[in-house]
Amino acid sequence: MLPVHYRFLTQAQQIRDYLHTLQSETTLAIDVEADSLHSYPEKVCLVQISTPTANTILDPLSGGQGLQALAKVLASPSITKVFHGGGYDIRLLKKAYQLQVRNVADTMIAAQLAGRPQVGLSALLEEEFGMHLQKRYQRANWGARPLDEQKLSYAALDTAYLLPLWQRLRADLLRLGRLEWAQEEFELLEAVTPAPQHGPSCFDVKGGHRLRPRERAILQALVELRDETARAWDRPPFKVLGNEVLLQWAQEPPATRQEVLRTPRANKGILRRLAARILDAVRAAQSTPLADCPQRKLARHLPLTEGQQRRLQRMKTIRLAASERLGLSPGLLVTSHTLERLSRAQPRQVPDMLPTLLKRWQLRVLGPALLRALRQ
Repeated sequence: MLPVHYRFLTQAQQIRDYLHTLQSETTLAIDVEADSLHSYPEKVCLVQISTPTANTILDPLSGGQGLQALAKVLASPSITKVFHGGGYDIRLLKKAYQLQVRNVADTMIAAQLAGRPQVGLSALLEEEFGMHLQKRYQRANWGARPLDEQKLSYAALDTAYLLPLWQRLRADLLRLGRLEWAQEEFELLEAVTPAPQHGPSCFDVKGGHRLRPRERAILQALVELRDETARAWDRPPFKVLGNEVLLQWAQEPPATRQEVLRTPRANKGILRRLAARILDAVRAAQSTPLADCPQRKLARHLPLTEGQQRRLQRMKTIRLAASERLGLSPGLLVTSHTLERLSRAQPRQVPDMLPTLLKRWQLRVLGPALLRALRQ
């Protein structure tokens, strides 16, 4: 990994002054480091920005309100903001700073639409520039301070080559006639929003929906206890108690402190600290009336009829042919879930459904063929 030159700004006024200078740029690359593996809730720990001439790392934890000035940069329609896999970053920035993002480009999306076999940043940089990114800091605690030079250099590399990478991918998309496709995807990326806030749910635990009503009540009480503890301790919920442990307790409720402490795959120190509260939560949930146990309304679909199965297969054949012709993954062209929805629709409904289920570029590529398949 080659060294990369960067500035590290930690003072609010430094950050504000720097962000003000970006108003004269026409394009910049941006990335965000958070600490979702180490704290709860997660927070923005670093913002890396590269222009054609410089790489800069901003420290929101030390710089305080300085990052508020980022809103004007991200909202500017005259500055192209280049991300890689930017959905997470944009959601996090919107959540932290209540800002809007306009004029986005994304090198992961561009690589997908250009038919690149590997679209991860490390693979693309190695292919295009012979750069080999180390992975040792992928799970680093970016909220810890101070940050050493190796970590900062790693962070700076996330944006240092994004602008030339975007130019190469953009040229590929122009050559393939797919730049308009990418632009539609970028517009959708600009509109992503943070997930709505809701309390912890037993149905967020894999396997929770298969439990009996009172087991779901126990699991619900336990996930609420875990969430409350995670916030108090400022650590991710999975670092308090794992889902497997909570599922086990929901199905085989512990009745004594010793039974809690004998639980496998759980930190013994945490079990000792929480044993009394775990038992209280379990006992309270066990007395929950059945009518008050968590209920989940599942959308149940009847099995496909023979005719619907034939329509689905015809559409999958069309998708596969287009995938091979264009060098794109089938799921990128249209998801199997969407094809199944179309196969269940009444033929007269399909012309109105297609524009609502497919993006404009997907509609141009596949729309007419899918319509013919559904009319057969």
